Amino acid sequence: MVVNEEKRNKFMEFAGKRVNNVMHDIQILEPMARSSAYDFTKEDVEEMFNAMQETLNDAKAEFNKRFEEKAKSEKKVFSFGTSKPVSDVSEENIEV
Repeated sequence: MVVNEEKRNKFMEFAGKRVNNVMHDIQILEPMARSSAYDFTKEDVEEMFNAMQETLNDAKAEFNKRFEEKAKSEKKVFSFGTSKPVSDVSEENIEV
């Protein structure tokens, strides 16, 4: 895959800043776990982290689509001996 260096540099700059912001926001949750000012259940924590994980998974899937689309767009080439035989097709049923 050919990468446009100018666009990649822009991506690196903005993605780096955004990832650092996300990491900071996650890190500021940690003191809440140790504070006596808050009360929460295990279910509350699971719900919170499941929501974050789902959002993270969705974002990653969006990025991965770019690579999947490239794979789908590659042309398929036929070659004898590489296709799977079809068991229900016999020579008598094939019209030429």
